[in-house]
Amino acid sequence: MNIGVIFAGGVGKRMNSRVKPKQFINVYGKPIIIHTLEVFEYQEEIDAIVVACLES
Repeated sequence: MNIGVIFAGGVGKRMNSRVKPKQFINVYGKPIIIHTLEVFEYQEEIDAIVVACLES
């Protein structure tokens, strides 16, 4: 079993995002984290995905 692990715990400090962490900023109509999840989701080799992110 192959598990994709996505670490999305950053706060976006280098992107000067004071409103929300960068992984939740919309790019082309979707949060960045969704773009990343979709790439993993469509890989036949990946059986499961684990996302580690900020609790808030």
